[in-house]
Amino acid sequence: MVKIQIVARINFDIVVRLDGPVSNGAQLKGRFQPGRLGGGGANTGVALCLAGHDVSLFAEVGGDPTGDDMLSQLAGFGADTSRVRRLDEPSPPVMVLLDPDGERTIIRGTAQASDAPPLPDADEPADALYIKTYGTAVAGLMRARLDRCLVVSHAPPPGTGDWPAHVLVNSAAHMSERELADPLAYAQGLAGDALRWMVVTDGARGATAYGPTGVVNVSAVPADVVDSTGAGDVFIAGLIHGLLGGRPIQDALSVGALWASKAVGSPTSIPPRALGNLAGS
Repeated sequence: MVKIQIVARINFDIVVRLDGPVSNGAQLKGRFQPGRLGGGGANTGVALCLAGHDVSLFAEVGGDPTGDDMLSQLAGFGADTSRVRRLDEPSPPVMVLLDPDGERTIIRGTAQASDAPPLPDADEPADALYIKTYGTAVAGLMRARLDRCLVVSHAPPPGTGDWPAHVLVNSAAHMSERELADPLAYAQGLAGDALRWMVVTDGARGATAYGPTGVVNVSAVPADVVDSTGAGDVFIAGLIHGLLGGRPIQDALSVGALWASKAVGSPTSIPPRALGNLAGS
């Protein structure tokens, strides 16, 4: 068991299953489902808890029964939620539109996070820090941790300057043509000399890691897609699990791909409990 700190959102997902793909001018029918636990912090955190790790979450949720229920669910998986900040307002929902192929479109309302999300102290012991939130204070924490633990982050928004991390992850769908033309240079411009790998995920086409020593690609693991929500977060959980286990990058990517394949087959945002059976894979 290793100690992993995660700074990322905990969301209340409202899922609408559509009878067709989202497109301009479309008139669709939708089936609304009960709200459910989601968000990058929850999805990645639950996956790592299921793998037997000591996971601490740093996020914000509403001070309402919905927030109570989400924290109770996370605690049930073994996550430490003692550092999650409670807000005065209710937990704002995130709408997830699912087309018949299980692909999702996410719509956020009013921003849930404050200008100063809760963060661990720079000198707190941990084996890994995963970041999926942004800000100057966050970048400072990441820099302070570079010599202390593995620092993995989802790539920051365009216009971000300094974003020090050992591993950056982004989806090809969210990258510009310039960034995709040279992912390593793009990542080095953010992370500097600390960068070991820039990982680009590309759905059914798999994932590719770009590093100073070369390029490594793995194929996606075939799966019957029920709901793709959270699959990228679970991929990152598998990647972190593999790297902390001392695996080479290709093996760590393969773990991430395997975990993601189980996530897309589950009608949830968080991964299914069966994912715990793959911890030794």
